[in-house]
Amino acid sequence: MLKLKSLLISILMLQILYAQDDVAYSFHLSTTTPYRQEAVFLDVNISQLDHSKVMLFNFTLKNSKDYSFYQIGLEEREKYHDLRHEYSYLIYPKKSGRVKIEFDMVKSLTDDDKVTYSISGDRDSVKRLEKEDIVVSLKPILLDVKDLPKGVELVGDFKLTYSLDRQKTEAFDPINFKVKLKGRGEVEPFEILKESKSYRLFHQAPKVKKFHTKDGTTTSIEWEYAISAKESFTLPAIEIKAFNPKSKKVYTLKTPEYKMEVDKVSEESLLDSEDVPAVSKAIDWDWWRWLFSYIFVFMAGFLMPRDLFRRKKPIVKNDEEILAEKIRGAKSHKELLEILLAQNDSKYSKAIEALELVLYRGRKISLSKVLDMIDIG
Repeated sequence: MLKLKSLLISILMLQILYAQDDVAYSFHLSTTTPYRQEAVFLDVNISQLDHSKVMLFNFTLKNSKDYSFYQIGLEEREKYHDLRHEYSYLIYPKKSGRVKIEFDMVKSLTDDDKVTYSISGDRDSVKRLEKEDIVVSLKPILLDVKDLPKGVELVGDFKLTYSLDRQKTEAFDPINFKVKLKGRGEVEPFEILKESKSYRLFHQAPKVKKFHTKDGTTTSIEWEYAISAKESFTLPAIEIKAFNPKSKKVYTLKTPEYKMEVDKVSEESLLDSEDVPAVSKAIDWDWWRWLFSYIFVFMAGFLMPRDLFRRKKPIVKNDEEILAEKIRGAKSHKELLEILLAQNDSKYSKAIEALELVLYRGRKISLSKVLDMIDIG
């Protein structure tokens, strides 16, 4: 009986249903007790109950330092006065303990007469849709986040691959070491190989790819290092402690330790005692060729008209020209609406209302016709 009661409580926590007068809300969580950095899937269904009105919904999660989130799905199902939105989110709690997931929700109300009036007339007389925007207060969802086992650096299911082009080289001739981390989970970029007094490390920022889907986040990080040294050294093993929340098992990703054999070069044979091979004691014809070519180029530059070397002034575009390019380059109604809303300028109101009618009311207004409503010079 006690187990059955606990199961029922768990189900109620995963599926939250409630209505607020004219709109019903449904929240479904994959779990309410995740581990820190474990993927939590949230489905939100918002349905219109009062069919006497025309409604628009604007819903999202609030930003928080306690979690990160990604919208991975949106379905809009609209019949006459029967609007339904289905949202899908991927959430990663960043801390253990109690985490509160909060929401931003705006419900807009209007009617058929106002919708008809807003689209009446020709392209130059589209009126702004009159509507009442109502901020809706929704109950937050609480997660009881479990801490990770001690020493864990990664959360998810990952594999580590690596390659070293050789283990024997000459002094200051770099070797190439590549490492790739790939798998299912959310990972921020980090450096996998540390600096050392035994060798010099040359590298750029790691290459990171992430894909957020209804199956979770797929992450790959690639590191490429060039390593040089003047004498033999040991490239230390890499060990990363990881945790798979599905199997609840800790595992270790690692590379082996490498003994690098470096053929030394005597200090006397170097120009500056570091990284530069000695020059030949015979006549260095390359140096003389370089000197004559330098003198020739210098004299040619001195004698030729200076106008040939004047650099053209770069074309600097102002904010209005940059905005005009963005507007002309919009590929969809949604992209154009986002650009115009970001300007917060009343002169785009006609175009904004037309785009809202296309996206939220199913009206057939071509993108080119909307662009004609905008004065972009």
